[in-house]
Amino acid sequence: MRPYKKVILTGAILTALAFTSSAIAQDAGVSATSTTPVQDARLEAKAKAEALRAENKAKIEAARAAAKTKMEASKAEAKAKREAATTEAKEKRLEVKSDIEEKRREVREQMEVKRAEVRAEVKVKVEEIKAQREAVRVEAKQRMEDLRSKIKEEKDAVKAKIKETRITGREKALERFDAAVERIISLKDKVSAQIRKLEARGVDTTAAVSFLATAEIKLEEAKAKIAETNELLSVSIDELSAENRSKLATLAKETQALIKEAHKALNDAVKSLREAIKIKAQADASANVNTETTTSATSETSQ
Repeated sequence: MRPYKKVILTGAILTALAFTSSAIAQDAGVSATSTTPVQDARLEAKAKAEALRAENKAKIEAARAAAKTKMEASKAEAKAKREAATTEAKEKRLEVKSDIEEKRREVREQMEVKRAEVRAEVKVKVEEIKAQREAVRVEAKQRMEDLRSKIKEEKDAVKAKIKETRITGREKALERFDAAVERIISLKDKVSAQIRKLEARGVDTTAAVSFLATAEIKLEEAKAKIAETNELLSVSIDELSAENRSKLATLAKETQALIKEAHKALNDAVKSLREAIKIKAQADASANVNTETTTSATSETSQ
C-alpha cells in the first residue's frame, strides 16, 4: 500500500475513535445527571412512604403522650377522691360516734337520776324502820338481861335450870333468825358491788337497783319482826301464854316470809343484770354496724 493511503486510513480511524469516545463520554454524562420515569416514580413512592412513616410515628408518640397524661390525671383524680372519701368517712364516723356517745350520756344521766330517786326513797324508809327496830331491840335486850338477873335470884336450882334453859332457847331462836338475815345481807352486798361495777361500764342497772331496794326494805322489816319477837320473849321468864305463843308463831312466819321475799328480790336483781348486759352488748353491736354502714355508704357515694 502506498504511504499516503496509510496516513489517510490512520487519520480516519483516529477520527472515528475520537468521535466514539466523545459520544460515550456524552452518554455517560447524560446518564449521571438524569433518570427514567420509572425511577422517578420509585423515588417519589419511597419519599411518600418515608413521610407517611414519620407522620405515623409522630401520631403514635402524640397518642402515647396524651394517653400517659390522661392516665396520670385519672390516677390523680382517683387518689383525690379516695383521700376525700377517707376524710369524709372519718368525719362521718366521728359524727356518728359523737351522736352515739351523746345518746349514751343522756341515758346514763337518766339512769343515774332514777337510781338516785330509788335509793333516796329506800334510804328514808329503811331509816324509819331501823329507828323503830333499834328502839324495840334495845328495850328487849335490856329486858332479857333483867330476866337473866332474876334467874340468879331463884333459890330453887331446878326452877333456875328450867328458866335458864328457857332463856337460852329463846336466845337461840333469835340467833337463828339473825343468822338468816345476815346471810341475805351478805348476798345483798355482793349484788350491790356487782351493780356498781356494771354502772361504771354503762349498763342500765335501774331495774336491779329497784330490786335491791326491795330486798333492803324486806330485810329491815324482817329485822323489825325479829325485834318484836325479842320483845315478846323478854316480857316474862315464865312459860309463854297461849296468846303469846300464837303471836310468836305469827311473827316467825312473817319473818321467814320477809327473808324469802328479800332473797327473791336479790335473785331478780341478778337476773335483771344479766338481761341488761345482753341489751348493752346488742346496743353496742348495733351502733358499730350503723357506724360501718354509714362509712361504707359514704365511701360508695364518693367513688
